[in-house]
Amino acid sequence: MIAKIRAYITRAFEDVPRTKKSMEMQEELISNLIEKFNDQLKLGKTEEEAYAIVIAGIGDLSELTEGLRERHVLSGPTAVERKRSALLISIAIMTYIMSPVVLIVFATSFGQEILGLSLMLGLIAIATGLLIYNQASKPKYIREEETMVEEFKEWKSARQKNKSIYEAFSSAFWLITVAIYLYISFTYFNWSYSWIIFIIAAAIQNIFKALLGMRHRDD
Repeated sequence: MIAKIRAYITRAFEDVPRTKKSMEMQEELISNLIEKFNDQLKLGKTEEEAYAIVIAGIGDLSELTEGLRERHVLSGPTAVERKRSALLISIAIMTYIMSPVVLIVFATSFGQEILGLSLMLGLIAIATGLLIYNQASKPKYIREEETMVEEFKEWKSARQKNKSIYEAFSSAFWLITVAIYLYISFTYFNWSYSWIIFIIAAAIQNIFKALLGMRHRDD
């Protein structure tokens, strides 16, 4: 039956250009259907019954495939939203670039290494906050119907948003981690123990990833 599900979706995507996006979308949709098929089997349905329920719940695939033909699946942001997003990203990047300059100026000109480091970490935190806010504030896709296509669109939108938030957090988080590691190592010459910071950082990153996944499931 799994092969039958795959064949059904493959036929639906026959007229869709074989781009990377369309292939990924097709595979993700198949995986989603197989998962629902297995859920029905666990509920005691036969393979034929489970297949019929899953296929009936898909809804109209033509809207999804038509969107791929037009090179979009979800409605894109408006011009105002794109400008706002570009502004936030530009400010965040400039803040990242300026953060080490602050440390260098305070350390070399005023002899205030700790203050310079604190300001640098503060700027990094602000830049990261801007990137996360930029992604988190984007409108959430709301399904119009209780069909598999609409559910899949909603899931895809949430997944993309979480991925962007995680990438923004990770890039800044490891920059801060390296800065703290270098500061502790050069200030206290504690090289034999300071490397533990990276183990702690990896654990924190995994916790954040898990919390983000829990947030996605709750939504």
